[in-house]
Amino acid sequence: MLNHRNKGLLLLASGLLFTVAAQPIFATATVAATVVKPVESKLKPQKITSRLTLANLLMKHKTNRFYSYPYYYNDMAPPLMAEAPVVDKVGGVDSGETAAAPTTSPVSHSDTNIQVQGVDESDIVKVGNDGYIYQIHNGVIRVVKGHPVVELTQTADIVLPDANFTASGIYIKDGKLVVIGSAWQTLAQPDTTGKMAYSYWNWWGGYSQTRALIYDVSDHANPKQIRDVAIDGDYLDSRRIGDNLYFVTRTYPRYYMYGDTSATTIKAADMLPSIVENKAGKMTTRLMNVADLSYFPDFVEPDYVVVASVNLVQPDKAITTKAYLGSGELVYASMQNLYLSASKYNYGGSSDVVPQDSVSTQIYKFGIDKGAVNFAAAGEVGGTPLNQFSMDENSDYFRIATTTQSWYSGTSESHNSLFVLNKDMQTVGKLENLAKGEKIYSTRFMGNRCYIVTFKQLDPLFAIDLTVPEHPFVAGELKIPGYSDYLHPYDENHLIGFGRDAYVTESGSAVPLGLKMALFDVSDMKNPQELYNVSIGDKGTDSPLLSNHKALYWDAEKHLFGFPVDLHELSTSFDSKNPWNYGNGTWQGAYIYEVTPGKGFIEKAKLSQLPITTNVTINYGDYGTYDYGNYFVDRILRIESNLYTLSNNQLNVYDLENFREQSVLAFKR
Repeated sequence: MLNHRNKGLLLLASGLLFTVAAQPIFATATVAATVVKPVESKLKPQKITSRLTLANLLMKHKTNRFYSYPYYYNDMAPPLMAEAPVVDKVGGVDSGETAAAPTTSPVSHSDTNIQVQGVDESDIVKVGNDGYIYQIHNGVIRVVKGHPVVELTQTADIVLPDANFTASGIYIKDGKLVVIGSAWQTLAQPDTTGKMAYSYWNWWGGYSQTRALIYDVSDHANPKQIRDVAIDGDYLDSRRIGDNLYFVTRTYPRYYMYGDTSATTIKAADMLPSIVENKAGKMTTRLMNVADLSYFPDFVEPDYVVVASVNLVQPDKAITTKAYLGSGELVYASMQNLYLSASKYNYGGSSDVVPQDSVSTQIYKFGIDKGAVNFAAAGEVGGTPLNQFSMDENSDYFRIATTTQSWYSGTSESHNSLFVLNKDMQTVGKLENLAKGEKIYSTRFMGNRCYIVTFKQLDPLFAIDLTVPEHPFVAGELKIPGYSDYLHPYDENHLIGFGRDAYVTESGSAVPLGLKMALFDVSDMKNPQELYNVSIGDKGTDSPLLSNHKALYWDAEKHLFGFPVDLHELSTSFDSKNPWNYGNGTWQGAYIYEVTPGKGFIEKAKLSQLPITTNVTINYGDYGTYDYGNYFVDRILRIESNLYTLSNNQLNVYDLENFREQSVLAFKR
C-alpha cells in the first residue's frame, strides 16, 4: 500500500532490508581463526548434600535487592482450592448425555505454529483430533464442537476453580486437556506476634505458584478434572513432548521474609519449594527433596528455578521435579533436551568469560526422556538472547545468538554474536562483532544455517553458515528498509519475514511504518535474494504475530497462511516531512494469502468479525461502548476443508476454497 523512496537510494521491501548495491555487502564480524579450545566449565552442577549446606548457600548469596519494607508474616497460607471444576452445559445438552463414541480416524486440522517439530507449545486456542476447539476466555475454557460445521455448538464451559488462577495456555492430548498458568496465594492476615519481614517482593503478603490443571474431556459435555498440580514460583514456560508436559518456574525462598536469621534456624519449609497436588479429590502438600536440588559454583541469584514434568495419560504417576539455585528467563526445548537461559549481570571483578560491567547469559541444559529430568551441563556466553528463536540445537551442538549492549561504557554501543557450544556446553565456535551499533530483531536457525535480522536504519538479513560448528561465518547478506520481527521457514531454500516497513529521514533516523512481509530465496547463501514483498497499512498498523509466532496460521500443503491485522490508514497521502503521523484504525481481521516462489503473495481473503461497515473510522475510545475489541480476531484455524476465525465474542467459519462464510457461532459466555 505504501511506496516511499528516500532520494532514489532505497527500494521498498518487506520486514527485512535491501539496498540497490550491485553486490552483497558483507558484514564486519570477528570469527575465531582456529578452533576454540574447550575449557573446564565453571558451571558444572553440584549436588546439595544437606539442608544446612543449602541454608549456608542461600545466606551467602543473599543480595541487597531485598529492601526493608516492613510487613508482618505468619506461615498460615491458604490451601490450594480443591473444588471440582464447574461445568456449564451451554449447548443445550442435558445431564444424561453420554460420551461421544471415538472416531475411527483423526479429523484433519491445523496445529499451533511451533518452533521445533514434535515439541508442542501452549496456546490460547487448541484443536483436538476429534474436531473440538478449546479456547481460553476470562477464567473459562470454552469447549466447542467445530466439526462438522452443521453441528457447530458450544457444548460446555469449564469454569476454572480458583479466581486467583490466570490461565496462560492450554494443551490437548488424547482426550486430556491441560490448562497451565499462574496462581497467587495470599498469606494470612498479619498479627502482632508475627515475624518482621524485610523482603520488598513480598510486601503485598503473598507468593506466586505455577499451576497445571488436567481435565478428561472425552465426554465433551461433562469435562472432569482429574489432576491439579501447583509448584511455588512464577511461570516461565512449558512444552509438551509425547505424553509428558514439562514446565519451568522461578521462585524465591521465603526465608527472605525474616530479619535476624542464621543458617541453623531456617526451617526447611522456608527454604524449599513446595508442591501441592489434588488427585481424585485427595490433597497432598510436600516439600521438594534436597536431593533434587543442585547449584552452580558461581550462581548469582539466590532463588530457585524448578523444572517439572507431569504425565498426561497416567494421572497416578508422580510428578518429577528438579531444581537449581539461580535465575531463569527463556526456554528452548528439543526432543531430547531442555535449555534455560539466565542473564548474569557482571558488576566489575574478574571473569574469564565476559568483560567487566556487562551482561552475559548462562545456559542450563537438562536432559529429558519420557518424563525424566536430569541436569546435563551449563555454559556461559556474552550478551543476551532476544527470544526462544535465538536458541537452537542441532545434533550435539547448541547455538545461540545474542546482543551485547555496553550500558556501562557511557556510549550505549551494541554488537551481536553467535556462539556454538558442544554437548558439554563448552564454547567451540563463535562469530562476534556482527552489525555494530545495531541489535537483533529476529533469528531463525535452519539446519546448518542461521538467519539473523538486525536493525537501526538500513540493516541486513545475515545468512550465516554453520556447516563447520567451530567456524561459523557470514556467507552473505541482504539490505532492505525496515526489519523483521519473525522469520518463518517456507522450505529449505526459502523463508518469509514478517515485520515493519521503515522510512529513513534526511537526518538519517529510521521511522517504523506499517506491516511488511517478504519471501526470500536463500538457496545461494552468498547471494540471498528478496523475491516478493507486500506492505500493509500505514503507521499504527499492528499484528500479534510480530510478538507471538503462535498467531500465524500456516498450511504448507496448500501454501496458505494467515494472521490477524489491526489496520490503520492515513486520511491523506504519506507525508515525508511528517513520517511519524499515525493512521486511523479502519479495519481488523484476518489476512489470508497464498504464497509460492513462482507467483509470490496472492491475497485470498480479508475476513473480519467487526459489526461495522467498511470505511468507518474505528476510534479506540469507543471499543468499550461498541465492544469492537471483543470482535478482534486473534487466532485462525483449519478443520478439514474449513477455515475458522476466533475472537473473544464469536467464531466464524469459511469455506477454504472460496472463503464464503458457512456459519457463525456467538459464544454464550
